[in-house]
Amino acid sequence: MILVAASVVAGSTWHIKPDRPVLQGDYNPAATIKDLMESIVDPSADDVWNAVTTTLDRQGTDKKEPRTDQEWANVRRGAVRLVEGANLLMMPGRHMARPGEKSTTPGVELEPAEMEALVNQDRPSWNQRAKALQGVALEVLQAVDARSPDRLFDAGDRLDAACENCHRRYWYPNEKIPEFPPDVPASGKPAARN
Repeated sequence: MILVAASVVAGSTWHIKPDRPVLQGDYNPAATIKDLMESIVDPSADDVWNAVTTTLDRQGTDKKEPRTDQEWANVRRGAVRLVEGANLLMMPGRHMARPGEKSTTPGVELEPAEMEALVNQDRPSWNQRAKALQGVALEVLQAVDARSPDRLFDAGDRLDAACENCHRRYWYPNEKIPEFPPDVPASGKPAARN
């Protein structure tokens, strides 16, 4: 029996030997950045953001947070996808979009070719932003493992900042953010008057 197993292992090893050595960084990215965002990053971030919410309406306050093992597991899966999604974003040779794809809101966001040109001009900055996303996703994992809704909420806020930091550089760098009037602070509440 042992001889048969050794023969099978030896035979299978011989069959899977590559024609050439596999080098670190020898990737074949098939999905685009847009594909990764739509299929992995955005839905995974939504799993984090939607895990802890507070809704105020006429019926009162509804606070939602993970309570069951399944709810915590769902947030954890989202965080793991974000951690590994960041690695996929940094993979060399990945294009921003498929050939011929255009912006869905021209004039507001850049065209995919323009986004890709920005990434290619400064790949270290792109990777730094992807690593920031990954770092926050690791914080989400820690919050989940501690089963802390407060830490999860705070990490979700930092996740939003990491996403926006990248989007404002590569997706809609020309966005015009209106200034608050001088008597209205950024919180949106009127300033106290003496």
